[in-house]
Amino acid sequence: MVESFFQYGRMSIFDDKGEVKRLVENIINEIDSEVSVERIRKMDFSYVLTLSKKDKHSEIELWRNEIEDSHEWRKGIISETLRKKIREAISKL
Repeated sequence: MVESFFQYGRMSIFDDKGEVKRLVENIINEIDSEVSVERIRKMDFSYVLTLSKKDKHSEIELWRNEIEDSHEWRKGIISETLRKKIREAISKL
């Protein structure tokens, strides 16, 4: 197994772009179902997402530690920092 996928005895969701997108879409749907993830780019230590609603766009950068803190998001354990950043990005739309 590639070492970057295995961190602290579990899989790293940071290295799974699809899982990160599902996490963000889950948070977005709780806040405003009209917002969508238009683009997602993985950087070395973060993801840059472009959110859109109708004709407006907003970019947000999510850091590795914020994403990793939400590794159990399917159980409802999501970092408040992550929620706050996404909520602020949506409010700009």
